[in-house]
Parts: sequence; C-alpha cells; structure tokens
Amino acid sequence: MTEIHGKIYVVAVVLAVIFAGLAIFLFYIERKLDRMEKKIMELEEERESKKIRK
Repeated sequence: MTEIHGKIYVVAVVLAVIFAGLAIFLFYIERKLDRMEKKIMELEEERESKKIRK
C-alpha cells in the first residue's frame, strides 16, 4: 500500500512541475508578444505621422 502512495506523490510532483513550466513559458511568451505589439504600434504611428507631414 505504501508503494502506491509514494508513486502517487511522484506523479503529482511531476505534473505540478510540468504545469509550472507551462505557466512560466506562457507568461514569457505573453510578455514578448506585448513588446512586439507595442513596437508595431509605434512603427505604424511613425509611418502615419510621416504621411501627414508630406
């Protein structure tokens, strides 16, 4: 009976590590996307301001 309980804890820890890794990865990707979106908006605004000046 104790072998089964020990294995369940190992499985639970492995799943927790996997989910934590996925959460960190998604957070990293989200931050990177936010930066890219801001850069695109800045470039579009710059392009529009150049059109207005002409």
